[in-house]
Amino acid sequence: MTLQPVPTQAELLAALQLQYDWGVDEVLSDIPWNPLEPEIRLQRREVLPAAPVLPAKHSDIAPTSDLSTAVDLAALIEASETLEGVALSRTATHRLAPVFVEGAPFLLIGETPDADEDRSGLLFQGRAGDLLDKMLGSIGFARSEISMAPAVPWRPPGGRSVTDLELRACVPLLHRTIALCRPQIIITMGATPARMLMGEQTMLSRIRGRWAEVSIPGLANRVHVLPLNHPLQLAASPTMRRNAWSDLLVLVEKLDDSKRVRI
Repeated sequence: MTLQPVPTQAELLAALQLQYDWGVDEVLSDIPWNPLEPEIRLQRREVLPAAPVLPAKHSDIAPTSDLSTAVDLAALIEASETLEGVALSRTATHRLAPVFVEGAPFLLIGETPDADEDRSGLLFQGRAGDLLDKMLGSIGFARSEISMAPAVPWRPPGGRSVTDLELRACVPLLHRTIALCRPQIIITMGATPARMLMGEQTMLSRIRGRWAEVSIPGLANRVHVLPLNHPLQLAASPTMRRNAWSDLLVLVEKLDDSKRVRI
C-alpha cells in the first residue's frame, strides 16, 4: 500500500479558499440534493437557517477601473486588486509592487514571486537578491538605480507554476506597468516575463541574450527587450554563469551605444 503525502497547512488553506470561491457554503446538508427536483429542493431549503456569510475582502470586489486608464503606478495597483481569471491575490502573503526610478537605464522584470519575495513583499529578496546585486555591480550599477517590476505580482499557492489563464490575465497589467515606466530597454529575467512579452511559445533557452523588440500598448515606439536567465538559475552550472556574464556584456554594449547616440 502506497502512503499518500499529508497536505501542508498552506495547501489545505488554499483548497478551502478555492471551495469558498466556487460558492460552497456548507460541508454537510441534512437534505439530500436531487437535481431532478430543483423546485422541491428550493422549497425545503427555505425553512433552513441561512448559511453564514463570510465578510467580503477588498480583493473579492471586482475592480471598476480599466487598467489602461491608470495614470500612475499607485492607481494601477488599486485598479488591479483583482483580475478576472486570477485568484492569486487571495492566497499570496504580499503583492509585489513595481519600483519606478526616473531616468533608469532599463526596466528589470522578474519572475513569479518566490517564497522570500512573498514574505517580504519586495522584489528580488534572499538568495536571488544577493545574486542580482552582484550581477548589477559587475557592470557598474546598483539596484537603487534600476526600475523593476514583477511579471506576476502574486505568488501561486505552494509555489506552483502560474496557469496559462493566470498568465494571460496578467499580461495587460504588465503592459500598463511598462507603459507607465516608459523604458527604452527592458531586461526580462526568467521564462515567465519572456513568454508574457514575446508569446506563450517562447523558449528562453533559444532567445536568451538576443535583442528583440516588442510593442507595448500606450507607448508610441517599440521597446528593446533582452531576455536573461533568472539569478537563481546561475547556481545550476558554470555554463549558466558564463552565459550570464556574456549576456550582461551584450547589455553594456547596448547602453554604451545609447549614450553615444544621445551625445
